[in-house]
Amino acid sequence: MAKTALYRKYRSQTFSDLVGQEHVVRTLRHALAQGSTAQAFLFTGPRGTGKTTAARLLAKGLNCTNLNEGEPCGECDACVEIANGSFLDVVEMDAASEAGVEDVREHIVQASEYQPVIGRYRVFIIDEVHDLSAKAFDSLLKTIEEPPPHAVFVLATTEFNKVPPTIRSRCQRYEFHRGSMTQLIQRLRHVTEAEGVEAEPEALTAIAKMADGGYRDALTLLEQALVSAVGPLTRAHVEEQLGLVADDRADALLQAIAASEPAKIMEMVEEIYRRGYDPRSLLEALLFRLSDLTRASYGVDSGGDPALEAHAKALADSLGRDRMLGLRSSLATAHKVIRDISLPRIWLEAELIRLSMPTPAAAAPTPMPAAAPAARAPAPRPAEKPAPRKPVDASSPEGVWADIFDEFTRLSKLAKARLPGSQVVSSTGGTIVIGLPLATNVRWASEKLAKAVQEAWAKRTGETPIVKFELLAGDSAARSEEEDAPPVELPLEGQRLVDEVQRTFQPDRPKDSE
Repeated sequence: MAKTALYRKYRSQTFSDLVGQEHVVRTLRHALAQGSTAQAFLFTGPRGTGKTTAARLLAKGLNCTNLNEGEPCGECDACVEIANGSFLDVVEMDAASEAGVEDVREHIVQASEYQPVIGRYRVFIIDEVHDLSAKAFDSLLKTIEEPPPHAVFVLATTEFNKVPPTIRSRCQRYEFHRGSMTQLIQRLRHVTEAEGVEAEPEALTAIAKMADGGYRDALTLLEQALVSAVGPLTRAHVEEQLGLVADDRADALLQAIAASEPAKIMEMVEEIYRRGYDPRSLLEALLFRLSDLTRASYGVDSGGDPALEAHAKALADSLGRDRMLGLRSSLATAHKVIRDISLPRIWLEAELIRLSMPTPAAAAPTPMPAAAPAARAPAPRPAEKPAPRKPVDASSPEGVWADIFDEFTRLSKLAKARLPGSQVVSSTGGTIVIGLPLATNVRWASEKLAKAVQEAWAKRTGETPIVKFELLAGDSAARSEEEDAPPVELPLEGQRLVDEVQRTFQPDRPKDSE
């Protein structure tokens, strides 16, 4: 016989055992104790947070014969049969596999007309209700709007926005929340103790972090790690079994980037790649670790091991907040771009080396020469060598613009053609003025780029300035010559072309003979 999965074995059987949803538990227990429950509920929230479990607990409370202050006893026939899934008056339907209108009519609409067989209420639980078709929702609407007195409907969904407003307005909505790190770790510790398994706190912390707030995901990951564990469950075993990049490896790589050590970066990327981690997983590990370090830097308690928190705080202080925020922005962009890269490992290696350069300005592309105007081109000027950029502070306005310039010119060919030669002219009073050498580029940047630069600036500094573009001071007449030049005439066509040929080659021909 197959072993029962941990998330089913340790599913909450009472309201008091439902972790992390106290606001839902308090309201439902009070309604059950007062006998004033609604007939239609909508449970929304991320996966694995207890929506279906709470629906079954509500069914228990409605049919329990020994209800105690809204808490089902768990021992009467109704409670035992609902827990086993054999209670005739509780009908569960998975809308992901039964989404048609006929399914709803057969399992819900027609079945709701019959009186309960055993209990006081017939409870209809529809999981993933957002997957129902439009016709199925229409069929369900009338029944939920005017339900029989003995019928209660519980709709569960992870995508609230896909449920039609006509259905939402007829249900009491309960929002289920993701579990915190502390709650997930406590639940994992409870399960490991009940299973008689010894586990390191760091191992449970790693599992809780990977579960991303989902209780069911946490228990599934724990079970996967326990399958091959020999002896105590260690952090190293969890990372190896679940394919996690260890925090110490991520820390070492971040330190190599901060210390500008390209050789070490390449060695570490090669080692991590040999262990079977794909480049996208490595980027995710670095982003998660930077998130932890940023929280530690600002003193936000994540509920993990105090020793690990102290280590994270020390590492965050050594990296610096500005450096961490800049890395987070650049790595997030790389995580988005890497999906379209044909050689992701080679590209990621080069990207990490670029990020390790002392200043973002050093990685900025070489300015491109401006194209000559189409008509009345001025006499060519002797080429001047652009002056080398001076190193700038990454947190200064010039450093922030250099980082934004580098990002935009990598992602957009149009920006790469129009932005060279730009520089920060002033940054006072919450306004950033950026100068460009061509008036046409000033107009283009003001119309197309100002908002994007504003958002990019806010991501890097936490401040949202007013961004303006203007023509650089100096030889403005030469730079705006393209604007002053008369437009090129359209080519001659039709009768105009015939007249012009005759006027050129037969100037003495009388007009009336034409």
